[in-house]
Amino acid sequence: MTGFDALVPYEEALARIVAEAEALRDRHPTATREVGLWDASGYVLAEDVVADRDQPPFARSAMDGYAVRAADVTGSEARLKVVGEIAAGQMTELTLGPGEAIAIMTGAPVPAGADAVQMVEKTRRDGEDVIVNGPLTPGHNIAPQGEDAQRGQVVVEKGRVIESLTAGVLGSVGASHVTVFQRPRTTVMTTGDELVGVEDTPGPGQIRDSNRRTLMALLEREWSRVVDGGIVADDLGETRRAIREGLESDVLVLSGGVSAGVYDVVREALEEEGVEIIFHKVRIKPGKPLLFGRHAGGLVFGLPGNPVSTFVTGLMLLSPALRVLGHRPEHRTWYVRVPLVGKLPATGGRTSFHPAHITLGDDDRMSVRYHPWHGSADQFSFSRANALIRREPGEPAASDGEIVRVAIPHPLASW
Repeated sequence: MTGFDALVPYEEALARIVAEAEALRDRHPTATREVGLWDASGYVLAEDVVADRDQPPFARSAMDGYAVRAADVTGSEARLKVVGEIAAGQMTELTLGPGEAIAIMTGAPVPAGADAVQMVEKTRRDGEDVIVNGPLTPGHNIAPQGEDAQRGQVVVEKGRVIESLTAGVLGSVGASHVTVFQRPRTTVMTTGDELVGVEDTPGPGQIRDSNRRTLMALLEREWSRVVDGGIVADDLGETRRAIREGLESDVLVLSGGVSAGVYDVVREALEEEGVEIIFHKVRIKPGKPLLFGRHAGGLVFGLPGNPVSTFVTGLMLLSPALRVLGHRPEHRTWYVRVPLVGKLPATGGRTSFHPAHITLGDDDRMSVRYHPWHGSADQFSFSRANALIRREPGEPAASDGEIVRVAIPHPLASW
């Protein structure tokens, strides 16, 4: 095959990557570990967690006010004698009799004999009595025992990300330690004789290695344990040695050396180290030279060396695989359809991801504006964007007001 016929369509490439990640996850289940709840944020639960008691554990007041008998408040108001007070956290042996009321705080247990609570705003105190507005029905402003969860009920399912309210629920049922999935380990290395470290001063013909830092930041956000594989020279022997070490991780990511140049030795080195190449070159812009492979213990991504190509392929093809391996609840990239402000150029023969800036107007409506850039080496322009507009092969130019498809790379999966 020649030309674009040799390229794997983007959706097909993504589907193959996800399928291989799922097979690897199922073939080599991710190890689990126990962590304390205070250190568990961001992890994925590896087992269901159940309530250790009813929630709430007793009938409790939902309001600050007065506990009463609904039968005593059948009209527009009733005068009742105040016989006590119950604070939150305080158990009581008080029993409410006919014509009586007990002052009660939010969260406090409802005393025996009471079947309703009237909020303090709908009462007024008159000496030892309280005037209560009505009428009231049984159960008013009372949370019954076990209303939220019953003892033994699953309250947080396996596969949930431990964040915010989820962590709070775990705390409420006494899950001080939880079993979580281990994060996938990813080795990241860049290739090229022209690269020097970010702390170094480049010589003639050299550039600083920004790609490795870009990828490491991206993968840390995807909750991967990242191993820094360093810079590897354009030498077959050295590249093989680095790859051999990197293959000990669940995922090996190389940036650069996957094009067709004389010094692009990554594919040859991978094959000599036993990596099966599943595809090489994707119908995507930027990022066409992407390579994807597998071996007995993991997956391999050879990303293009240009910074923008590295970022886009990492975001749109590598990230979903890491979410699968990490047992995240959602691996897909989400999209929204948003009106365009300004113009967008026509798309060529590849699925294209354009830098864009999405904004929220005063009317709470989103819009997106294309951000011009100067090719796959222009990370400066791309970094000023906050979204990607996806366009399919052959789509014509878009004008102001047209609806375009915008990628949301990090879905709200934790909710």
